[in-house]
Amino acid sequence: MDEERPAASNIATTIFREVRRRILSGELSPGERLPGERELAAEYKTNRNTLREAVRRLEQARLVTVRHGQGVTIADFRKSGTLELLAPFLESATDLGESLHLLEDILPARLLVLEFATRLAADRADKDDIARLRDITDLVIAAFERADPTLIGHGFQRWLDALVDAGHSVAVRWIANPFLEAYREIIDRFPALWVLEPSFPQYLREFNAALESADTERAVSVSRTYYQRVDGSFMQALKAIMSHRKSGPFASSAPLADEAPEEPRH
Repeated sequence: MDEERPAASNIATTIFREVRRRILSGELSPGERLPGERELAAEYKTNRNTLREAVRRLEQARLVTVRHGQGVTIADFRKSGTLELLAPFLESATDLGESLHLLEDILPARLLVLEFATRLAADRADKDDIARLRDITDLVIAAFERADPTLIGHGFQRWLDALVDAGHSVAVRWIANPFLEAYREIIDRFPALWVLEPSFPQYLREFNAALESADTERAVSVSRTYYQRVDGSFMQALKAIMSHRKSGPFASSAPLADEAPEEPRH
């Protein structure tokens, strides 16, 4: 039985991801009902217990609603979803325009969260927090000098975690976590979106210097200036791509750095 559990879990994951893709791509519409358990089990060549596990995960992701006697109904994920759907939506959605608008709204929201985390860190960070950020900064800059986008991305994820921790706020941690998780998924799923930004090391050094001197406004200004510039370049590159490719998920695209000559982002 122990040997069967991993296999069943893998099948449940496969079913979950396939149905999620069909929902996020619009193949399955809000209000539409999934076929019954018996029919679905036959379609995916599995047992009903494994199928129920997949449906449970879909329900947890707020992609379906399950009601006794009414079966499984597709939810309107645009109203019920959370940031955990960002990466799979970009991977599955066929409307590049909608994906673009989603990113246009998320990037400024992410910046507001970072600015608030920065203010708390400048006010509350202790010497251990500062040392941790400095150490991670050195590692990330070393990865930058080796031109390793994936390593830079995961290193910067650690840096952002350290910044949030430096604010010593459970509330901000809870607010930041969805953004950080979505960010991690973006790096893992879409390395083509992650390209080298020349001023990134300078940004980290200036930010750390402001934080170490407890200069809150300087730290916020450095962060805001950096992100507004690179996010603007990033969105400009996406719009250039849209001008000659009107549909299809981001996952099927060529690397952005190859498609658009605009300044890269980090």
